[in-house]
Amino acid sequence: MQSRVRAEPWPLALGALSAVGLVTLILASPALWNGYPLAYYDSVDYVIMPFAWDMPIYRTAAYGVFAGIGRLGHSLWAVVFLQSLLVAYVLYEYCRRFAARSPRRALVLLGVLLALLTGLPWFASQIIPDAFTGAVVLATLLLAFEDGGLNAPRRIALMTVLAIATACHTSHLALLGGLLLCLLAVRLLTKRGWPLLAPKLRAATLAFVAALGLAAGSNWLMTGRVFVVQPSAVLTLGLLVEDGLAKRYLDEVCRSPGLYKPRLCMARNRLPPTANDFIWHDADFWRLGGWTGLKDEARRIVSGCLHDFPVSYAWDSLKLTFQQLAMVETGDGLTPMDFFIGHAIRSYYAREVPAFSHAEQQAGIDFTLMNEIQVPIQLASFLALLPLIWLAYRRRDKTSTTVLALILLALIGNAFVCGALSNPNARYQSRIEWLALAAIGLSGMRMLRPPFERSGEGAIERTSL
Repeated sequence: MQSRVRAEPWPLALGALSAVGLVTLILASPALWNGYPLAYYDSVDYVIMPFAWDMPIYRTAAYGVFAGIGRLGHSLWAVVFLQSLLVAYVLYEYCRRFAARSPRRALVLLGVLLALLTGLPWFASQIIPDAFTGAVVLATLLLAFEDGGLNAPRRIALMTVLAIATACHTSHLALLGGLLLCLLAVRLLTKRGWPLLAPKLRAATLAFVAALGLAAGSNWLMTGRVFVVQPSAVLTLGLLVEDGLAKRYLDEVCRSPGLYKPRLCMARNRLPPTANDFIWHDADFWRLGGWTGLKDEARRIVSGCLHDFPVSYAWDSLKLTFQQLAMVETGDGLTPMDFFIGHAIRSYYAREVPAFSHAEQQAGIDFTLMNEIQVPIQLASFLALLPLIWLAYRRRDKTSTTVLALILLALIGNAFVCGALSNPNARYQSRIEWLALAAIGLSGMRMLRPPFERSGEGAIERTSL
C-alpha cells in the first residue's frame, strides 16, 4: 500500500512550527538556566576562529565557520539557538516519519523525555559540534527510508542539515561514511529476501559529498590549503601512550642499535598515564614540538606499533570500544571556564561579559544526581535495543527492525571511532546515546499499533506541511 500524502492546512502547519520552536527552547534550556551558552575546553577555539580565521591543528574548521553566526548576530546565543533549531527540526521529521498520527505531540513528548533523561540539551547548549552527532544519524535514516512524505523542499532541508552537521566534526564524516556502508549492506540483504526496508542512497550520498566539500572549503578559508581532515597521528599516539603500546615500541626501538631513534626515547620512562595528559599537559610533549613538531615522529611510531603489535592493537581497540560504550555521563568538561575562555569572550563578545561571568557554570555545576538517574536509563536503553530488534523482526515490522538495527550500529560505530581511534571520554558517547531512547520510544509507538497499520513501508495516512 502506498502512502497517501496531503497538504496540511495553514493552522496545522503553524502548529508544527510551534512544536519545533518549543522543542528548540527545550534543547536550549540548560543554556537558558545557566544564563549564558555553556562552554567546553574546545569552545575557546570555536569562539576565536570566526574572528581570527586561524585554525589549530587539532580543530575542525567547519564548526568554526558555523560559529560565525555568533559574530553575525553579535552574540553566542545565536549559535546555541540555531543548532538547537536544526536538531529540533530533524527530530520533528523523525517523529513525522515514524509517528505519523500525531508528530507534533510526539515531538514535544520526545523533547521532554530527552531533556530529562539524556544529555542532548546540554550538548545543544554548548559552543561545540557534539550537538549534531545524533542528528547526523537521524537525518541519514530519514533520507534513506523516506516513504513519499518528503516533498522537495523538506528533502533539501534535511540534506542541508545533514551536510552541515557532518562537516562540523571529523568523527561525523566517519560516522556518515560508516552508515552509508551499512545502508548499502541493507540494500543487498533486502535483495536476498531479508525482511528489511530497502534504503534509498542517493540523497544521503549527495549530502555526504556536500559535507566533504564544506569541510574542504572551510579548511581552505581558515588555512589557505584544501584538505578534508587534519592529520590524526598525534592523537593516535596519545591513545598508544595510554594503552602502553607506545612504551613497548619505544623500549624495543630505543635499545636496538642501528634503528631509527625517535626523539620521544628520552621521555619513554616518564610517559603520563592517559592520552589527555600526554597531548595537553605533558611537558615533554610540548618540549618536543607539540602537535606540529611531533606529527612526523608520531606517524612513524603509530606505523611501527601497528606493524609490531597488530594483535595487541586490535584487542586494545576492542576493549576501548566497549569502554567508550559504557561512558555516557553528562557534564564531562563543563567546569568553570572563566580562566580558559574568558579572554575570548572579553575580546569578541564584550557586551556579554557580565552574563558569562555570572553564569551558573562559573560557580560549578553538580551533575551527580542527574547522572545517577540518566546513566542507568541510557545504558538500559542501549541494552534494550537487541531484544527490541528481535521482537520487531518476529512481528515482521520492517521499519522498526531496520531503524533499530542501524541505530545500534551507529552507537557502536561512534564508540569505535571515538574510543578506539581517539581515546575514550564520556562526552563522546553521551552526545549520541540519546538515540537509543528516541528509537525505543517511537518504535514502541509503532508496536502498539494494530498490525494493518504497521504493514508495509507507509500504510498510514501521512500529513505534510
